[in-house]
Amino acid sequence: MLKHLSITNYAIIENVELEFNNGFTVITGETGAGKSILLGALSLILGKRADISVLNNMDKKCIVEGEFSFQKSTYINFFNQNDLDYEEPNIIRREISASGKSRAFINDTPVSLSVLKELTSKLVDIHSQHETLQIKDNKFQINVIDAFANIGDELDNYARKYAKYISNKQELSNLVNVANNAKTDLDYITFQVQEIEALSLKTNEKESIESELEIINNAEEIKSVLENAANTLINSDQNLLFELKNISNLFSKINNCSSDYNSIYERLNSLVIELEDIANEIDKENNELNFNPENLSYLNDRLSKIFSIEQKHNLSSTKEIMLLLEKLNNQLRDSHSYEEKIEELTNLVTTQKEELFKIADSLSAKRKENFINLSNEIVTNLNLLGMPDAFFEAEHQVLTELNEYGIDKIDFLFTSNKGVKAQVLSKAASGGELSRLMLTIKSIIANNKSISTIVFDEIDTGVSGDIANKMASIMKKMSNCMQVIAITHLPQVAAKGENHYKIYKENKDGKTLTSLSKLNKDGRVEELAKMLSGEKLSSAAIDNAKILLKN
Repeated sequence: MLKHLSITNYAIIENVELEFNNGFTVITGETGAGKSILLGALSLILGKRADISVLNNMDKKCIVEGEFSFQKSTYINFFNQNDLDYEEPNIIRREISASGKSRAFINDTPVSLSVLKELTSKLVDIHSQHETLQIKDNKFQINVIDAFANIGDELDNYARKYAKYISNKQELSNLVNVANNAKTDLDYITFQVQEIEALSLKTNEKESIESELEIINNAEEIKSVLENAANTLINSDQNLLFELKNISNLFSKINNCSSDYNSIYERLNSLVIELEDIANEIDKENNELNFNPENLSYLNDRLSKIFSIEQKHNLSSTKEIMLLLEKLNNQLRDSHSYEEKIEELTNLVTTQKEELFKIADSLSAKRKENFINLSNEIVTNLNLLGMPDAFFEAEHQVLTELNEYGIDKIDFLFTSNKGVKAQVLSKAASGGELSRLMLTIKSIIANNKSISTIVFDEIDTGVSGDIANKMASIMKKMSNCMQVIAITHLPQVAAKGENHYKIYKENKDGKTLTSLSKLNKDGRVEELAKMLSGEKLSSAAIDNAKILLKN
């Protein structure tokens, strides 16, 4: 149950602290006093998304914090699975900064909104005025049946398997599309592979050809340079190498005379050795240089073919061409393996589908088993709420295809008048009738959902008088086994509360702010009297308020 709620810097709430007890708590206040704002703040710690528009003061954080008490044994697996510490009471906090950053905490440990929702969805159920309209929705109706039938575990099992089935089904569809596209491209890819493979490229071949062509295209100049260098170094009568050797021999005669001469001699020897090596290499290059016009033609043709491949695929080197060839071959191999993958995935999806239909059949049978009992309980409660001729039933249709709930389509049919054919809720029920029907449903399934706290936001809309009193009695009865908080505008409902808060606006330092106060007995009498007669209190209204409280 919710024990304490603290709200700071949310909309027109500057700071509010509320203590909650077991049983039935009511919250009243004039229209526009901030009841919806209070629920909005509570929704933050239940995982609702928010932005900076909720901040009252942009210089401060918005902080909403709730203290909850619940059985450790029921939730310990959740805490262990999410690496959270269990404490008593457990504190859930939500913070919104001026930058728009949102943070959520469970017992001071940061958690994601999905983790927050997973826990709080089991703790608190907020029934807003908008949710009354959801009773017309088929998904809501099937959830009602499931909660009444108490098949949550089996439904969770189905939901997990259905999610995997849908994921695999989508993967299969994507794979089939890829395979079909691959078949369309297969001939072109094969042509590209054959075209590149026909070149029989060698590593860095383009770069080698370009280097060789550079030599051939400059062969005459290269030949001239090599011959002149060879003649100068070794082939002429007075060549440079011969003269250098003579100088070295001369210094060999005096190298022992001083260390300086010896150093010159050693350096000359090194030069002779190096120059002799260079001369031999130049002479070899000169003798081997052979210009072949046919080779020039072959190289230019070869380079042209390589350039053609590069331009076609927007490449710039032999390495990139060979990488493209590898990629294209991989695509060919993949295209041949698609059929095997598709067959494997098809078999898996078929098996999953068969298993899901078996589970769905079981769910469908259990739902149908509970139709009559649910209808009887709803009609019995509606009779107590001033609808003696009410008729309610669940119309059932078995679908041929699986959906997230199985194979069932369920429509609630209703009429409040004898002799009038029951119709779907969107056509058959007025606002007041929907409110009574929703309260009836909530009261029946509340225990089955194991929710410890339920919040009703003006579920009594559209009713008054004795009917309002009876709706209050149902909420009061619900509070015997769970915490019930009701925001109401009806004195008959407010009088049934064991704890009564009044929400109101006040001007403070030039700002309009929402505040709450817990009413004592005299305060409750005054508030109920105002709800009965308006701001001007009459003695009759006060007497009526006292009677309501007493009864």
